[in-house]
Amino acid sequence: MAILVNGERIEEDAVQQEAERMRPEFEKAFADEPAETREARLRDWARDNVIERRLLEQAAKADPRPVPADQVEAALAQAGRSDAPADDPFRAEVELGLRARRLLDDAGRSAPPPSDEAVRAFYNEHLKEFALPERVHAAHIVKHVTPCKPPEVCEAALQEAQKELAAGAEFAAVATKYSDCPENGGDLGWFARGQMVEEFDHTVFKMKPGQTGDVFATRFGFHLVRMIDTQPAGPASFEEVEGYIRGRLSADARNAAVEQYLDGLRAAAKVEDAA
Repeated sequence: MAILVNGERIEEDAVQQEAERMRPEFEKAFADEPAETREARLRDWARDNVIERRLLEQAAKADPRPVPADQVEAALAQAGRSDAPADDPFRAEVELGLRARRLLDDAGRSAPPPSDEAVRAFYNEHLKEFALPERVHAAHIVKHVTPCKPPEVCEAALQEAQKELAAGAEFAAVATKYSDCPENGGDLGWFARGQMVEEFDHTVFKMKPGQTGDVFATRFGFHLVRMIDTQPAGPASFEEVEGYIRGRLSADARNAAVEQYLDGLRAAAKVEDAA
């Protein structure tokens, strides 16, 4: 059965095509439902999608604002159709798509940013989501064993580095001088067990903040580590995840604003079945 959307006809074939497009992911998501129930739901959702798409196209056509020519040309180039003439239906289709996207972007931008209170509340309500294992923040000086640098040479170099540190030299300066990985003054940042090789973890996770350990070996060579800080297992701090939470709440608000806009189009539309 066809559908009339504000007087524009949508044939049943369009609904069927949309249902087939949705089917693979839909059947995964609702695999536990009886086949008959699942098929009815799929058809209803496909029908809603084609109606919503037609309403958005109608709104886009009614929008009097022109689409900048450079945006149209960029979209055509991305589609590999830079040579499409002015009267090519594909060009009109691309422009309509840009108009529709602009309407959705406008709706999304209308959503207010999340308040500080909302961000903090989300953090407090989702602490389990932000659980972190035990972590350490360390810096190291490493000498890689190679045919040109045998173990005794590497170990001797780190013992010299250890002497300079004991004499009060800055760790970053000593790392820059001796390490085969001198970037960031040897700072490894925060890491959890399992992110480094086992023998590295075995030594480092026993150290205390401020401690500089003894020279030790791993399969990669010889190491000298300064423990900067430790953090027991538990939730990440609010400061660590604040940016993520703000982004997530902002995206949720934009999506809700877009849905509200589309719901408004549907509420104002005349939709009816047609033979």
